[in-house]
Amino acid sequence: MSKYKVKVKIEFVECDDQDMHAPLEKNDGSFEMIIDGNDAISIDKSEKAVLATAYPSIRETLSKHLEQMSKKNP
Repeated sequence: MSKYKVKVKIEFVECDDQDMHAPLEKNDGSFEMIIDGNDAISIDKSEKAVLATAYPSIRETLSKHLEQMSKKNP
């Protein structure tokens, strides 16, 4: 049986955009959320933002993967 690599990349990038306290899917399939500077220096608030942003990405990736797997193995 095949093996599969699972890759995750999380970035914090300084920007001047408006705060966006809900994940938004971008055209490339990635998700992002914009938090203010005070949240960015708080480990609890940063962790919450990372988890909230990662969750829809995880769900979408799993959905696509399992759909592809079901087509391979009917």
